[in-house]
Amino acid sequence: MASPAEWGLCLTCKWWQIEPSASLAKETIGQCIEESLQRVLLSVTGSSGCNVYTAGEPARAAGSGSQPPIAKPSR
Repeated sequence: MASPAEWGLCLTCKWWQIEPSASLAKETIGQCIEESLQRVLLSVTGSSGCNVYTAGEPARAAGSGSQPPIAKPSR
């Protein structure tokens, strides 16, 4: 199991990318744009989390909340 320093919620992760007008909320659907996960077009909510968490402000791009995501990573 990952230690607390290596794990965090998408809600406060710089690798979470959401729609430009989306609110930062646990139920908001976005896309994980962490480099090693980009190829899988991973959709996640603000309450999702993982061990590649990096604290920061989520990125924003149109199409991030589509199913599957159609936005290009903006970082």
